[in-house]
Amino acid sequence: MEKVVYNDLYKFNFLSDVLYSPDGTHAVFVKSNASEEKNGYTSELWIIDTVSGEYKRLTSGGDERAPFWLDNNTVAFSTNRGKKPGKTSSVWYKISIDGGEAEKYLEIEERISAIKPLGDGEYIVVSPKNCEGKPEEKPNQALEGRDLYVFDELPFWVNGQGVRNKIRNTVMLYNSERRSFKTISPQYLSVGGVQLSPSKKLLAYSGQEYRDVLPRESGLYLYDLSTGETKTIVPQGKMAVGAPYFMGEGKLFYTGTTFEFSGRSPRYYLYDIATGETVELPFCDAAPMGSVGTDCTYGGGNGMKYIGGKLYFPHLVWGNAYLMRMDTVGNIEPVCTTPGSFTCFDIYENKVLMAAMRGTNLIEIWSLDIDTGEEKQLTGFNTRYMKEHSVVEPEHFTFTNSAGYELDGYVLKPVGYEPGKKYPGILEMHGGPKAVFGGIFHHEMQCFASQGYFVFFTNPRGSDGRGEEFANITEKLGYIDFDDFMEFTDEVLKRYPDIDENKVGICGGSYGGFMCNWMIGHTDRYAAAASQRSISNYLTKSLCTDIGFSHNMAQLGTDPWHDFDTVWEHSPLKCAPNAKTPTLFIQADEDYRCWMSDAIQMFTALKMNGVDSRIALFHGENHELSRSGKPQNRIARLTEIGDWFKKYLKTE
Repeated sequence: MEKVVYNDLYKFNFLSDVLYSPDGTHAVFVKSNASEEKNGYTSELWIIDTVSGEYKRLTSGGDERAPFWLDNNTVAFSTNRGKKPGKTSSVWYKISIDGGEAEKYLEIEERISAIKPLGDGEYIVVSPKNCEGKPEEKPNQALEGRDLYVFDELPFWVNGQGVRNKIRNTVMLYNSERRSFKTISPQYLSVGGVQLSPSKKLLAYSGQEYRDVLPRESGLYLYDLSTGETKTIVPQGKMAVGAPYFMGEGKLFYTGTTFEFSGRSPRYYLYDIATGETVELPFCDAAPMGSVGTDCTYGGGNGMKYIGGKLYFPHLVWGNAYLMRMDTVGNIEPVCTTPGSFTCFDIYENKVLMAAMRGTNLIEIWSLDIDTGEEKQLTGFNTRYMKEHSVVEPEHFTFTNSAGYELDGYVLKPVGYEPGKKYPGILEMHGGPKAVFGGIFHHEMQCFASQGYFVFFTNPRGSDGRGEEFANITEKLGYIDFDDFMEFTDEVLKRYPDIDENKVGICGGSYGGFMCNWMIGHTDRYAAAASQRSISNYLTKSLCTDIGFSHNMAQLGTDPWHDFDTVWEHSPLKCAPNAKTPTLFIQADEDYRCWMSDAIQMFTALKMNGVDSRIALFHGENHELSRSGKPQNRIARLTEIGDWFKKYLKTE
């Protein structure tokens, strides 16, 4: 058996965007791969016969994505082929599932981020546009990448999207015959969720309208395509609206979140289109749509489906994502509680298709019979890899911390583990903090287990999957979660005495990077740290990043002017002079979620105090480096971390 190594990234197959044909006899999905040659990702469409279970490649161009069905035998997809050089446009091709050459289906001379066909050559499209005029009429120097950058609103940049000053996601009606646009959303409103009713006569969209500072709250609107009239369902200012979805033609489901504390679960609402009445559904203390943290998924797909009088969506429950369904009075019941996670799904009659991770297997297409609960793996793209490599299954346990909370724990033993022999260990910490780790395949962790480390992780207070009371660590960052990680380390060392307690490292990104920075200033029990896309100073985090001025200040419960002491108290930089732990910082220079100034400040503080430290700064990458960054950079990142831990944790 081969060990899992960094370059195995090029062997993984990522599956996404699974979608039934209208008659349910076939389904299309996207297979993506990391390309060493292109230092990027290739993607192609595959078709599966839902009766026979056979699947075959449909396209091979290397950049086919976001498919949708035109009829039972024809699939359309987004692609870069056929684009005119030097012009901004979006292109779709179509292809028969029986084979043959793809042909151009549609080209729109705008950047389009979402498209929904209406029929008769009309489409609902979403485009990121300059809200004060077209770029060619009023140039936005920052957007065009010139030497001059002009910022006059918040946020002026967004992670993964670059500079967004004066850019709004605009929903429009496009007529392909006339090549004309009709703008539907208001000029200064940036659209979030967009959903068509089953008859395609109504359009629901949520969004935030602003001219200076993006508010946390958003509104929900209903547009009548026949009359051109817009009705406000939720006025902006009451809540943050998410996940609008039609439950049939007469009802619209949506979630709403208020901000009494960070981590609060959304409430569920059902709007009656005929009467205009809104009903708040029973509180289920969980958000619809969520997945377990991993670095082995890529692509998108459906996260909700209404069929047979029920709305289906995933829920996070402890360290797993389960498929649930809800009726029109808010009763929720599980459909599938198989441990693991899934990234997208579709339903036809009583059959579910999903791109899922089960056990420690990489992602595959699975079917689920809703009536019997039977699951079946349909594809085997990653089967050979799993058979040929020493993949470690995490051992799971629970324990009760000193505060009386039951916490979960996962431990990967080193490949080739020999009882009685001492091994180094690595504590991994997830981001969020409202995120979750589980028992699914995680490339980084498997690499470290293959290199001879115990790898262990938990979901401390602040994590998802346990309800809002558990997730609420507003004004407690760095305190109760620190206690949980320390007690979890104690528990793991007690249960696994073959871990060398003097050779344990810590590793985490985003919130996990915050915890790395915090922990090295509050304890010297860890022998090395790898802090990634981290937070060190909540003053700069709050004032320099895309969500800092809203989300991060809310986490603290204050701002630097009303209570600077609290802002500084929760900043790892305050206690940096206490640090003795050798620390590696992994940072991307286009990470606008956790701006590089925080990593640089912490690095400088450690250097000034004589602590061995190092920054690996990745150019052109953002907050998603570990999950969707350029493949060579993802491997270089793993190499940096692995070499750092080898230097400080390995006993020769």
